[in-house]
Amino acid sequence: MFGEEDFLLDEALTALVGVAVEQNGMEQFNFDSFDGSDITPEALVEMASAFPMMADRRVVAIRHFEKMNTGRGKDAEKKSPLAAYLRNPSPSTLLILVAEADELNGLKSALSNPKQQEKAKKKLAAAKFPYNILLDKCEWIEFPKLYDRELPSWAANRFKALGREIAPDACELLVAQAGESLRDLHNEIQKIITFAPEKTRLTREDIAEVIGVSKNYNIFELQRAIGERQLSKALEITQRMLVVDRQELLIISMLTRYFMILWKLSEAVQQTQNNFELGKAVDISPFFVPEYLAALRQYSRSAIERAFYALCDADVAIKSSSSEDSDVVLQKMLMRVMAA
Repeated sequence: MFGEEDFLLDEALTALVGVAVEQNGMEQFNFDSFDGSDITPEALVEMASAFPMMADRRVVAIRHFEKMNTGRGKDAEKKSPLAAYLRNPSPSTLLILVAEADELNGLKSALSNPKQQEKAKKKLAAAKFPYNILLDKCEWIEFPKLYDRELPSWAANRFKALGREIAPDACELLVAQAGESLRDLHNEIQKIITFAPEKTRLTREDIAEVIGVSKNYNIFELQRAIGERQLSKALEITQRMLVVDRQELLIISMLTRYFMILWKLSEAVQQTQNNFELGKAVDISPFFVPEYLAALRQYSRSAIERAFYALCDADVAIKSSSSEDSDVVLQKMLMRVMAA
């Protein structure tokens, strides 16, 4: 198992071990877990070759497999006892290897995309020992990093698995506050379930209350004010947000995404007027399409382009060592964005 989403890797390992290790009182004899830096290939093969004790199988899990010294050079594969084992593993052992293998990232999507078959073949051909054998002879799974647009659906499915439903706007607010880390998002979901145990359908107000976000002064109210070209309201919301927490980069990031959606929507409406099709085209829930369409009537393509320049300049100013206060930078940015 490998990939950029370490949270999903850890979660999958825990789930797999939980299912695979037989709970018959002999667990300590049939389950071994090591870090790759703490075990040699010889010791790993010895453990994996051992027979289970009073059970159908034994489980051996290795985290950070990439840290194991599997040898280097052209002869590494020939000299390593691990190579022989991987080609002919013990049928009574489930060997789980978890690795940070950057060179393999993207393999899953490349293999599933007909246009990237050559890229996939090159990755497979370039794989070095022991990954060349693992990819060829063993079961493998990649956990690629989720795109920002996939996070609301991921969060909504998490709530659904827990017997809860979350409104689309509530889910967007949660993701905006939690950030792009799945681990942080998971922790926020657990917190919400803990502090709102009686809620079967979670609203935006529920989320705001639990995670400590103002119901009236948050990024989505700011987007709505900008979409309606209410400059004074947008300035007030921004100021209130900054008093509670310094979220300058979050504001810029979310507004950039907002105007990117408007830009894509300006093209998509030339092809269809169906909200579901429009939502799919710009990667948002159909629930939000009417609000974005209303904003699009306020902003021409040239105005959207001007907004991108304003946001880019604000981003550079805030990240630089400029002495200008970030509050002033954001105020100037909003005035440029909503200029007539």
